[in-house]
Amino acid sequence: MTRGIYERTPETREKLRQANLRPATREKLRQASIRRFANPEVREKCRQVSLKMWASPGFRERMRRIYMRPDVQEGHRQATLRRMASPEMRERARQARLRQTFPKKMTEIERTLHREFKKRHLKFEMHRTMFGRFQPDFVFEEARLVVQADGDYWHSLEKRKANDRSFAKVALAEGWSVWRFGEREIQMHGPACARAVARFVRDRHA
Repeated sequence: MTRGIYERTPETREKLRQANLRPATREKLRQASIRRFANPEVREKCRQVSLKMWASPGFRERMRRIYMRPDVQEGHRQATLRRMASPEMRERARQARLRQTFPKKMTEIERTLHREFKKRHLKFEMHRTMFGRFQPDFVFEEARLVVQADGDYWHSLEKRKANDRSFAKVALAEGWSVWRFGEREIQMHGPACARAVARFVRDRHA
């Protein structure tokens, strides 16, 4: 019986990995996959087999143990890095984010501000695409105000800081105000943050 890909020895997996890194091999595999899954019957058969396998608690537990292995996790991480190194993949991921009109899952600090803004009957949009490539957290169109809820970790990274500065520069040039509230500030003084925003928004309508 042929071993599953994650049950092979590390040496065998490395040989297969090196073979699959060759452009000619990758293109052959891609074309074969396209031809195979162009058939609706093949796609449906694969779907049914997958559903049957994942319905088994034993299979799910075995896969959980496999994916918890450090070498498998590192393999997935490296594969993701290789995929995202491609300009085409980065552009596809960016376009997918821009198509989102509402976040499927807000962060805890976003939920806090969302709740406080709703209490004050403020009109806003979340993660609206602005200036072609930015998606700020809260957009108050009538007051031309953007409110950002900055997580302590992500917004301490240099790349994110540069992105924040770039957005602020474009927004200010277009006549928008940009307010940033940090994670701890929102956690400790969420209502006060919302009151300040409400005052600003209502002053703009006065």
